[in-house]
Formats: sequence, structure tokens, C-alpha cells
Amino acid sequence: MTRDRKVGLILLVPLIVLVLGLTVYPIIQVISLAFQQQGLYSQESTFVGLKNFASVVNHEGFNRSLSNTFVFAFGSLALQMGIGLPIALLLNKEFPLRTPIRGVMLFSYLVPYVVAAMTWKFMFSDSTGIINYWIRWSGLPIPASPFGSLDWAMVGVIFVNAWKNFPFMVIVFLAQLQTIDRQLYEAASVDGATAWQKFYKITLPSLLPIMLVVGMLRTIWNFNNFEVVFLLTQGGPIGRTETLPLYIYRFVFGDFSLGRGAALAVIVFFILLVMSVIYWRLYERTQGRFK
Repeated sequence: MTRDRKVGLILLVPLIVLVLGLTVYPIIQVISLAFQQQGLYSQESTFVGLKNFASVVNHEGFNRSLSNTFVFAFGSLALQMGIGLPIALLLNKEFPLRTPIRGVMLFSYLVPYVVAAMTWKFMFSDSTGIINYWIRWSGLPIPASPFGSLDWAMVGVIFVNAWKNFPFMVIVFLAQLQTIDRQLYEAASVDGATAWQKFYKITLPSLLPIMLVVGMLRTIWNFNNFEVVFLLTQGGPIGRTETLPLYIYRFVFGDFSLGRGAALAVIVFFILLVMSVIYWRLYERTQGRFK
């Protein structure tokens, strides 16, 4: 082993220790807690095997929270991509004031979750909300305060989450669009291709791999999102927006059961692990298809 290689390995030691301390150890600790019965304020624990997992899965609200989480995660992902892709395509074109408009697009992404949630909740307020006023004035068949409606609460939290995070999609898609060779579009124009054919044959294949990558990342973030739902509805009304992160919160801080909360966290971890594998399989197929 050369001297430079030894120095490189030595310099990696602090990073390895940091990664092990901040990621691997907490994961091991959570998995260990999942097999124990321990209260939130108790130092004593008892090994109970799979009892916590059985208790969580058979709990009255587990299936509802699981389905709510999938609806919230993939509904938010679809809306973020549905908003982000057209805006990225627009910002990729030449037009006046393009640079400052690109900066404005980042605004909602820079706003903290607390500010974003409270702002939208205020705008939908029964007494002072401007959107509430517009809805009543227009006569649209939409509840003036969707966060309290059984049918519209999930739509409301999905919308706020998408509004907060769609600039991430814009940034990533726009960066990928900048890498596409303009000569491809020029050649397609010479061959008489329409705008739709250019998008389908050139733009979409170039974007698809990165769409899968950011789709995986945003799915993980949406699945673990706690702030938006908690700040807007706290899982209500009647559990219509209660997702798995809120369910974990309920076990730990409501029932004071670290074991059941950890068991549910482990279940979420493996669900996300399976979905990540699926995403990567799709990514590998797109890489092979468009090479």
C-alpha cells in the first residue's frame, strides 16, 4: 500500500466514524427498541419479540394511516412533477426577465414548513382568509376551509406540500434540460418533427432517468413528512389525513410507547427500502433503454 493511499484512508476515518454515529447507530437503536417494551420516560425495558409489530399492525388505525400515507406521498409527488415540469420547460426557453423569474420560482422552497403551513391555514381561515372569501364569492363547490372537510382535507395538505416543494422539481428538471444538445432539436426540426414529437422523442427520454431519481427522493421525503400534516390538520378530521409519521408520534407521545413507535418506524423503513429498490430497477432499465 502506497503512502498516499494510507494517508487517504486515515483521512476517511473521521468521516466513517461520523456516518456510523449519525446513521448506523440510530438505525440499530431503533431496531433494538422495536423488540422491547419501554416507556417514553422509563429506563427499564423488556424484550417482547414481535409483540410490538403485531400490536401496531393490528391497531385500529394502522390500515387507514398506511393508505393515507400512500395517497399523500404519491399525490404530492404527482402534483409536484405536474407543476414543476411545465415550469422547467418554460424557464428553459429564452424570454425577457427569465433570470429574475427563475429566482422567484425558488421562493416557496426557501420558506420554512411552519411559515408555509400557517400562511395557507390563515388564507383559508373562516374569519380572515382571503381564499375563503374568494371561494364564497365565486360559489365554487369547494369548502371554504378544506382542512376541516372530510372530503377535501387530504387534497388541502397535498396542495400545500406540493406548493412548498415543487421548486425542487423545477431546479432539477431545468438543470437536466440544459444538458440536452440543441442540435438534436435542430435536426428534428429539419425532419419536420412537431413540438410534441420533439418532447416525446428527445426531451422526455433525457428527463426520464432524473425523474425516477427525484421521484424516489421525493417519495421518501413525502412518506416521512410530519410537519405539513401536523401543522394543518394534526391528522384530522376523524383521521382522514393521519399518516404514518403522525401515527408514530401518537404511539410515542400519546401512548408513551417507544417500542410500538420504533416498530412502526421499522415497518416504514422497510416499505421505503422496497420502493427504493423498485425505483432503482426502473432507473437501470431506462439507462439501458436510452443509451
